[in-house]
Amino acid sequence: MKNATDADRDFIAAAMPAFISEAGEQTEAIETLLLELEEQPDDRELLDSLFRCAHTVKGSAGIFGLNKVVEFTHHVETLLDQLREGKINLTPALSTLLLECNDQIKFLVDTASDESADTPDQKDLRADLVIQLQAITESQPVPAIDSKTVATHAGDKSATGQKDTQSASPATAAEPGLTVWQISARFGQETFRNGMDPLSIAKYLKGLGSVKSMHCGIDHVPALVNLNPETCYLSFDMALESAAGRDEIEGAFSFVLDDCELDVKQPESPEQLLVRAIEAMPAAPRLGDMLVSVGAVSQTQLTEVLLNQEQSTQTKSGQKAKLGDLLEAKAGVAPAVVEAALTKQQKTKESSGGEENRFIRVQADRLDAVINLLGELVIAGAGANLLARETRNVALIEANLHMNSLIEEIRNGTLGLRMVPVGETFSRFRRVVRDTASSLGKEVNFEIVGGEAELDKSMVEKIADPLMHLVRNSLDHGLEPPPERIAAGKTPAGKLTLSAKHETGAILIRIEDDGRGINRERVLQRAWNKGLIEQGVVPSDDVINMMIFEPGFSTAEQVTNLSGRGVGMDVVKRNIEALRGNLKLNSRPGQGLQVDIRLPLTLAIIDGFLVGVGKAKFVLPLGSVVEVIEAGGQHVRVDKNGRHVVELRGNVLPVVRLRTLYSVESTLPERTSVVVVNAPKGKYGIEVEVLMGQQQTVIKPLGRLFKTLRGISGSSILGSGEVALILDVGSLGDLVTADLGPNAVRVGA
Repeated sequence: MKNATDADRDFIAAAMPAFISEAGEQTEAIETLLLELEEQPDDRELLDSLFRCAHTVKGSAGIFGLNKVVEFTHHVETLLDQLREGKINLTPALSTLLLECNDQIKFLVDTASDESADTPDQKDLRADLVIQLQAITESQPVPAIDSKTVATHAGDKSATGQKDTQSASPATAAEPGLTVWQISARFGQETFRNGMDPLSIAKYLKGLGSVKSMHCGIDHVPALVNLNPETCYLSFDMALESAAGRDEIEGAFSFVLDDCELDVKQPESPEQLLVRAIEAMPAAPRLGDMLVSVGAVSQTQLTEVLLNQEQSTQTKSGQKAKLGDLLEAKAGVAPAVVEAALTKQQKTKESSGGEENRFIRVQADRLDAVINLLGELVIAGAGANLLARETRNVALIEANLHMNSLIEEIRNGTLGLRMVPVGETFSRFRRVVRDTASSLGKEVNFEIVGGEAELDKSMVEKIADPLMHLVRNSLDHGLEPPPERIAAGKTPAGKLTLSAKHETGAILIRIEDDGRGINRERVLQRAWNKGLIEQGVVPSDDVINMMIFEPGFSTAEQVTNLSGRGVGMDVVKRNIEALRGNLKLNSRPGQGLQVDIRLPLTLAIIDGFLVGVGKAKFVLPLGSVVEVIEAGGQHVRVDKNGRHVVELRGNVLPVVRLRTLYSVESTLPERTSVVVVNAPKGKYGIEVEVLMGQQQTVIKPLGRLFKTLRGISGSSILGSGEVALILDVGSLGDLVTADLGPNAVRVGA
């Protein structure tokens, strides 16, 4: 039998992957919250969420004995606590420091089981970050409430069993008729040049009353070599006991208000401190526990109140007295404090009751195995349905139809388990945009639209890297530096939008910027020089734009850390096409570039429309089918470009003949059908000979030999055992709507 140590090691080894996964989610949340706080730095809910994320990582790491994570995260947690308490303000520089610290936490979590990964360089970096964190947290002004008062309200009373709500330091306890004001002033850099002296303002304030505490902030003073003696870098925090009102105190700063950040407020009462402490607490199920933890009552007092509650229950025929009322009456807890605790308790119940059992972690490979089995079940169901139709047994046919409807429900539910909002992936690019724009010296407003649109998780993971290349390309090549934008009549800050929306069985992801657009002449010249286009030949704008996705193609004048070697964009196109997706560029020179990526919602199972040409079977995605029309003999004609067309309600509709396109052995029957489909470039028709109806289609990948076959995105096995090819409506549409040159293959011929 194993001893306790071995059992603990086994537990840690088994649970470590779950910890790394959960800690990874927390660090991602920290990054997202920090970027959101840069836009709304005073949002208390965001600050509390940020603190809770760091606290969760630290607590979980402590369970696994990961001391490096615990020690480093503790320093971060201390700074975050001061942030949410309002003792320091979130500045861009501080946000950058916290993002770097979050990267270090992520590194420590990811390498928790690999001691050798923590190199001396990483240790030096971590030590430097700790020094910066301590420099900020230890240089803050002493709070207006002294240590005795803080200890009283933090829980020291529980040790003595006494409650003293009146005890306070001189900084908070004012004489009758006097008020202790908390004054925070940060002076602008032009204060000295405007003839004002912060010290004279402080002396004037001293004349209005008694200064209880004073702290001069020097955190913005630069190194001596960079110090300008005419520039003001100072700030101060003062606790002033005075009979003066707010207007009189603010009047002392009347000459510097335009160049000063001023905050004048009264200190919070002990009651207000307790309420805020309860609101900031993590979830706690019991009322008494919350009040004891913040120091509103001692454990002894709580025990006495609970005994009184039990006695009142016995003497009042089982009617139980409310604990909150007894705490107010017997322990002297302020009604506002009890109300805050009750509200916190209710919120805890609502959140835990709605979410406690909503989530369960399932390994991805197990889910993939279920979906693969589901695919085989769909094929088997189609085979059973075919046999039932051949028997012409009505009862058997109905039973199979019922079974197939259940299979479809199971399919939709199972595939739904793999669907995740693309916004989770999009939000990762906030950090990329922030850091890249900073390194390039550009100003960028980044916007995410339609993040709630869902996509198969496997596809979300595979699309992240191509999106990264496209976003960085927009930042580097597309958006101009501020001086260039101003000269062009634009705002200094560029705009970059990442959006997603569903479109007829697919998802459209769009990266759009308001920068330079594609320089058509430069791309064309580079294509001529590289031999990609014959010298002197000028193709359409679409063809020229797509040249940027050719291997080794680059228009950058010089190589940078981001681009300039022509590496990456060809991989982007190849990866997107591997997902059965397609790319489209819409460039407006001088106004911006729009990159559209269309992807199928899933790579597993689709609703298909089965058609036949000769002995061949083809499947069309049902979401792209608009209608079916009869068009045989004289209805189909050839236009001047050599394409087959048919008239549809007064409009000319181009038509693809699969029999001709894929050289299917078949004689054209007298009557055929045209399936009208929707494609990114418009509607067109597909001429077929047999309509076999709707059915669920399991997508199988094409072999290496057929991967370059245009117009085909995959294959499927029918219930009869035959193989059907799945048509790619988008690429077929490109073939049928292309401008045909004199030497081009005419797909409808």
